[in-house]
Amino acid sequence: MNWRWVPVHVVLGWHGRLIAEFGRAAGLRDLGLLESALDRPKNLAAYQPDASLVQLAALYGIGIAKAHAFTDGNKRIAFAVMVAFLRAHGASLDTSEAEATRVMLDVAASVMNEAELAAWLGEHTR
Repeated sequence: MNWRWVPVHVVLGWHGRLIAEFGRAAGLRDLGLLESALDRPKNLAAYQPDASLVQLAALYGIGIAKAHAFTDGNKRIAFAVMVAFLRAHGASLDTSEAEATRVMLDVAASVMNEAELAAWLGEHTR
C-alpha cells in the first residue's frame, strides 16, 4: 500500500491548535523524540510490508503518547494523529470520547500495549 505518513510540521500545528482550544502548557520539549515517534510506523512498514492500517495507527498512538515530546497534551495529539492517519486511508474511528480517553490513559500508563491498541482500533474502525 502507498501509505500517507503524518509529517512533523502538521503534528506541530495540530498540537498548537489543541492547546489553544483545550488549554494546558504549550511547547515542544524535544523535536527528536517527536520525530522518532513519527518514524515508528514507517519503520514497521519497511520491515513488515504486510502491516495493517490499524497496526501502523497504533504505533503513532503509542509512540507519540509515550515519547512525551511536548510539554503537555501528548495523549491528545497522539489520539489526533491516530485518527488522522486512519482518515487519510479512508477509515474512521467509531468510539465515544469517554472510551477514547480511557484508552489513551491506558496507553500512557502502559496498561495497553501496541498489539492491544491495534486490536482496539480494529474493533472500532469502520
